[in-house]
Amino acid sequence: MKKILNRLKVGLGNKWWLFNYKLRELKLQAQFYWLLYRGSQPLDVNQKSMIVFSPHQDDETFGCGGVIALKRERGIQVKVVFVTDGGGSHHGHPRITRSEIVEIRRQEALSSLKNLGVEPQDIHFLDKRDGALHRMTEAEKQQTIEEMAELLSNFQPQEVYVTHKQDRSKDHEISYELVNAAIAKSGLTVDLWQYAIWLLWDCLLFSNLKFEDLAGAYRVSIHKVQSKKKQSIETYRSQYLPIDAQTSALLPHGFLWRFFLPYEVFFNPEYLSKEEGRGKKEAVQSNVDSNSTAIFDN
Repeated sequence: MKKILNRLKVGLGNKWWLFNYKLRELKLQAQFYWLLYRGSQPLDVNQKSMIVFSPHQDDETFGCGGVIALKRERGIQVKVVFVTDGGGSHHGHPRITRSEIVEIRRQEALSSLKNLGVEPQDIHFLDKRDGALHRMTEAEKQQTIEEMAELLSNFQPQEVYVTHKQDRSKDHEISYELVNAAIAKSGLTVDLWQYAIWLLWDCLLFSNLKFEDLAGAYRVSIHKVQSKKKQSIETYRSQYLPIDAQTSALLPHGFLWRFFLPYEVFFNPEYLSKEEGRGKKEAVQSNVDSNSTAIFDN
């Protein structure tokens, strides 16, 4: 009788866990759809050159693959910089070495980006140790900032994309800090766009997510290149499929669905005020030009 009661208790516990897991998935989906259709503003893809800083090999395609593809189809310059080597994804695997994982992920990145229209000469690997950005010494941080600043100065992009400053991953959040410092060091004036990978998976509003974390949200329609982005995501087989028969997939169940949608969401709380400032400046210049013309005409 005691064994039966224990089995019943375990069975009910498993069902309760599954119920809570499914409920959390539904809440996350509802939250994302709210962000898409109520919590964000529409944004058109522009003609500005862009550089994407990706902490790992796959973040760039998950977060920005649609915008990358759309810009490349228009002939707009796009560069992608991978901050870490990606070697920590299968840490402790008994048969696959770290160096093998690094090479697998590098090749996946090249294939994924080629599908999106980015050529190898526009892809850069900084090869910082995956999972260890928060343990870099001050000298290592400064070296990384200088490397990023040099890439920015050489390319002179108009837009910079990097993972969200609250993305619930140390490598992602440190990447944001490093890129911010590199922009300041380069002296460039750019539009800085953040893309979320883990923030909208790990967090729920009114629990561990604040409205200010979602401030300045904009959605970009990627309907035209949706299938191309899907193909590029599926290039990262080492991440969303088991790498061998003895292991399971790295990415959690239900993680990828929002990256297959025909929209991408970016965050830039300062964008609207910048655009208003530009509009006012253009209006003032237009008035000056009109007045000058009127003076000379008289």
